[in-house]
Amino acid sequence: MCLLGKNSGKIIISEDLLTLKNLIGRPRYAKTWDSREEILAQLKELGYRIEIMEMKKKISDKSITPKRRKQIILLLKNKEMSARGVGRALGLSRTRASEYLKFMEEEGILKSRKWGRKKLYSIKEVEK
Repeated sequence: MCLLGKNSGKIIISEDLLTLKNLIGRPRYAKTWDSREEILAQLKELGYRIEIMEMKKKISDKSITPKRRKQIILLLKNKEMSARGVGRALGLSRTRASEYLKFMEEEGILKSRKWGRKKLYSIKEVEK
C-alpha cells in the first residue's frame, strides 16, 4: 500500500501515516494500541466525517419551491424586511429565511443593504 508522491512517485508510508495521524486527531471509538490499526481507524473516522459533511451539503443545496418564492416576492413587493421579519411572516426559522433570501439574492431576484447590524432585503428593480 503506497501513496503517490510528487517527486519520487511513491511516498514512504510510515512518515505519511504519522502526518495523517496528526492531521486527523484521535478517533472517537478506536481503542487500539497498534499504530497501523489506530491509523486505519482514524482513516475510517475521517471517511465517516466526510460522508456527514456531504450529506449536510446535499440537504442545504435544495432550492426554494416556487410557492415559497412567490410568498417571499409578495412579502417584499413594497417594502424591505430582514430575515427575521420574513421568517416570522412565513412561519420559518430566521436561519431558513436567511438561506432563502441569500439564494434569491444570488439569483438576482433580490437586493440587500446593511442597516446597522441587520441586512434588509427588497426586490431588485429591473433595468430598462
